[in-house]
Formats: sequence, structure tokens, C-alpha cells
Amino acid sequence: MAAPAYTPVATNPFTGGFPSSDEASAVASSAANFGLGYLQKLREERLSSLRPVGEFFDRNRFSMPSGFANVTSRFNYNLNYFQGNYLLMFLAITAYSLITNLLLMFSVAFVIGGMYFINRIPPEGVRIGPNTYQAGQLKTILIGISVVLFFFSSTIGTVFWIVGASAVTILGHAAVMQEGVEGEFASVV
Repeated sequence: MAAPAYTPVATNPFTGGFPSSDEASAVASSAANFGLGYLQKLREERLSSLRPVGEFFDRNRFSMPSGFANVTSRFNYNLNYFQGNYLLMFLAITAYSLITNLLLMFSVAFVIGGMYFINRIPPEGVRIGPNTYQAGQLKTILIGISVVLFFFSSTIGTVFWIVGASAVTILGHAAVMQEGVEGEFASVV
């Protein structure tokens, strides 16, 4: 009896095998659709509730709260009513912090670009000099370089600055902005 023909198949012990190019492109497109779907959902749900700038900065409704109960009542009303505006303020503060910290902006672009190019590597890997590297190995190298870049770009300090600046700005606005007339009618009904 002749032995059956055996063709070795390249496998990855962590995933059980390499996906075909069609499967890989389907996974990549579904991941891209997930990101775009999330942005679409964010735009429809949160940013659709944007209030006009004139209403958001209505000087006639700014006043100091009379007590803690008044502050909590204003928080409950304004954080819900102006949630789209507050999200936009948070995004603006985040964009400002990225623009003013160029090393952090470079680090973020480096990670996004690195992941983009690593996801484009064929299953057989990429040859750099005499060595062949798989996508998993390159992701490990990218993580190592990214940790060093993010450490030197003071990412933790920037995150705390974004949280602090957003909290002071948003909660300060919510505390001094009086509730609208429609808020008083909602509590009666």
C-alpha cells in the first residue's frame, strides 16, 4: 500500500491555523465596520442632542447656587440636558492636549500606524534581513516600543490633566447654569 500524500500546512498553535486571505479580509472589514458603527452610533445618540451655543452660554441663566441641594439638582438636570455639548467639550480638551503634546501625538500615530501595517502582513510573515518575523512577534516589538514612547510623552499626566480640566469645566458649567423652565414642568407632571 502506498502511503497517502502528505502536505504540511503552516499552522499557528495559538489560533489553530492561519486564516485564508478571504477570511482575513472579512475579519478586517468587520473590525473596521465595528469602529465606524460605533462612531455612527455615537453621532446619532450623543451628538444629536447638541444644544445651540446661545442656549449653552445663556448669560441670563448663570447664577451661583444657593446650596448643596440646588447644586445636585442642577447637576442632574444639566448633565443630562447638555450631554452632547459636554461630550464635545471633552473631545475638544482631549484634542487640545494631543496638539500641545507633540510627542504624545507622535506616539499615538506610531501605534495606530504600526497596527495598521502589522495587520497587513501575510500569514507567512515578513522578512527583515536574515530573519522572518510573524505578526505576533512584531506586535510584541510594537508594544515594547510603545510603552517607552508613552512613558516619555507623559501619558499618565496628560490623562489626569484631561480628566481634571474636563471635570472642572463641565461640572463648573453644570453647577452655575440654572435649570430650564422645561425642567420645572417635568417635575410637576
